Amino acid sequence: MKFLTMKLTVAMALLLALSGCSNDDDNNPTNPPGSSALVFVGTVNGDNGSLSGSLTFTVNDSAVTGTFRITTPTPATHALLGAFDSSSNVLGATGGGYNFAGAYDGSNRLEGLMSGNATGTFVTIRDDNNSSVAFCGTFTGDDDGVWNFTIDGTIIAGSYTTNSGDFGALDGTISGNAITIANPGGGAPLATGTRNGDNASGTWDNGVGDSGTWTGSRCN
Repeated sequence: MKFLTMKLTVAMALLLALSGCSNDDDNNPTNPPGSSALVFVGTVNGDNGSLSGSLTFTVNDSAVTGTFRITTPTPATHALLGAFDSSSNVLGATGGGYNFAGAYDGSNRLEGLMSGNATGTFVTIRDDNNSSVAFCGTFTGDDDGVWNFTIDGTIIAGSYTTNSGDFGALDGTISGNAITIANPGGGAPLATGTRNGDNASGTWDNGVGDSGTWTGSRCN
């Protein structure tokens, strides 16, 4: 699974981004003259369900600006600054004592690790139409923790973290207001639910005996 692979490789990405982007980007710019910036919208999960929030990055050539909004446990907003290396598609950004290091797949997704004041993972998706919406929430039942995902058109991308330390990807679709999250192991969906404006809720079943409910709302 790509999300799990990033957990192992992204620690080196920050070093590449901060040390190797200055000259390469002059010869191979992220955004050629006259083109628009790359914008990414997504969510952040702290390890063991310790933190939940939303994240935005704007990439102009090699320069990165962004915003990290913590929803729980204590709401806060931090401005981010960083760099992007277009030759390796690696991004590094920092602000408010939080560091983000990730890699862009060249198409739709930029994901990686958070470190500093808290550790965790993040998943963002490219937002070309300024229409992506991030949702933050919790799940309970036979297991519990936090989940976060971003809706972009019919695509859902995010992640979950259990209070005991497990984590994984939340990839799915939305048709109308009906949400379906795929089970990485195949078979029946991992979760289903409904979006109702700025709120979303439903049920989950991992297919091996654990199930429960989930609920959340648009990340502020």
